[in-house]
Amino acid sequence: MSFGEIVIIGAIAMILLGALVVGLVIWQQKLVIQHKLTMQNKDLQLQRERLISVLQGQEQERKRIAEDLHDEVGAQLSVLKLNLGGLQPLLKTGNGEAERLKETKDFTDTIIQQLRFISQSLHPQALENLGLSHALDSFCNLMNKNKQVQITFKTSDSGQAIDKDKALNIYRVVQELINNILKHAQAKAVTITYQSTPNNLTITVEDDGNGALINSLADSRKKTGSLGLKNIESRLNIINGNINFTPRTPQGTIATISVDNYQSVQNS
Repeated sequence: MSFGEIVIIGAIAMILLGALVVGLVIWQQKLVIQHKLTMQNKDLQLQRERLISVLQGQEQERKRIAEDLHDEVGAQLSVLKLNLGGLQPLLKTGNGEAERLKETKDFTDTIIQQLRFISQSLHPQALENLGLSHALDSFCNLMNKNKQVQITFKTSDSGQAIDKDKALNIYRVVQELINNILKHAQAKAVTITYQSTPNNLTITVEDDGNGALINSLADSRKKTGSLGLKNIESRLNIINGNINFTPRTPQGTIATISVDNYQSVQNS
């Protein structure tokens, strides 16, 4: 074997060895990347499970408080209202007692209405009994009694059954959006449109406000203490939903919530 052939064979061997080393390095890097991705997925899954657990705990506590308010405080206020009504025949006339009693009864009625609003906000009973569409309609009617903003609810509900956990999270998202509109948008009117197909649920929340809602929500992403948008995004992440904000013409904001595969398993 000549010296030239030895050199060529040695070069080929070095090239093969180099290729083997490069291949081993690439393979090792892939293993490291796969391991990191696996650990990240596990961390995300653990965070998701923790978030679900926290939200479930919050909902259970809200339900307990709402039931206590309705069953205990609400019942006592109703008895107070009846007792005030029973005092009417015993009052003297001409000294303002009747007027003061009427004012007290009206004030009691106001407290009862506010208590119902708080109880409904804490735990929407209509959601369990009638479903998401009816619960949102009831929520709009309740909000309209406060006369802060006029909310209109529109639906072309096809009657598809919605998974209970997803329905509750969607309800809370709409609730949080309305709270943000009241705080930032200076809107006079809001329209909630509910549309469902067998595979997709879409809810739009449209306001005629100052358009500042988009900026306020964008700013809240940068603030560690801002929980409104984080709650919205967290709840939608849990149910694999998404939300999109766009400017409304001539003014205001349109928030579009979309959730795929929203139906309950037994009815899908």
